[in-house]
Amino acid sequence: MSPRAELTRTVPPAAPGPGRGAVADTAAGAADTLVRYGTFRLANEDSLHALEHRLGPGAFDVVLRLNRVDLGHARQGDTLVVPSLFDWARLSPFPDTLPAAGLPHKLLVISARVQAFGAYEAGRLVRWGPTSTGRQEKATPPGLYHANWRQRTRASTFNDEWILNWYVNLSNFDGISLHQYELPGRPASHACVRLLADDAEWLYHWVDTWKLVPGDRRKVLEQGTPVAVLDEYAFGRRRPWKWLPDDPRATTLGAGEIAAALRRWGVAAADSAR
Repeated sequence: MSPRAELTRTVPPAAPGPGRGAVADTAAGAADTLVRYGTFRLANEDSLHALEHRLGPGAFDVVLRLNRVDLGHARQGDTLVVPSLFDWARLSPFPDTLPAAGLPHKLLVISARVQAFGAYEAGRLVRWGPTSTGRQEKATPPGLYHANWRQRTRASTFNDEWILNWYVNLSNFDGISLHQYELPGRPASHACVRLLADDAEWLYHWVDTWKLVPGDRRKVLEQGTPVAVLDEYAFGRRRPWKWLPDDPRATTLGAGEIAAALRRWGVAAADSAR
């Protein structure tokens, strides 16, 4: 079977829906507004090019992002999840809003479970994207972090040949950070949060870093943007986004779930999830 024929059979038809715009609240979406998903198997080295040709560069990029993989890690034999529409906002696993009571103006939320980040301003989602968090031996610990300091380019402390672009430090003692690096479609870092280049650059400029006490750089006067790592990845199980063809809500994170985690760390007011 030719790559073109396989593509025609496996990519779902486009479903009607709203154009690009505000992020949909995937946690509360009605059944008739759910995005549907199909699959596409990379049967040979030509399959990926056939998929890009059929979809166009924008939609093709959406497919890679949805599968938490960069172009260099899409391999022959892989099966990619393909949505019925390619509005990136509609594909978000995060709710479009969080109850604003008690929230800081800026909040970065990371779900290791679904390998994604969501950036909120005044309780509203302004950007989301794929991640690769820590591999099983060096999993990214859930908890509350802050954007401490940033550096445009930095060599990794594990291997000085690994160059980390758009570096934002989250834990001074553990070396946990946000930065651009490869996304292989699974957690693969040494506890850091890997990002695609455009997401890493955007977050680098978006976060507010700490302010230190003048004359004493060992003391923090004001913390940077809060960064909440909500949960843990289920190693040894099927990747959550691979379930989307069977369950379009497989990666959904509800506002109540996020608010409960934030309350545990004292970020949101006690009644903010009501």
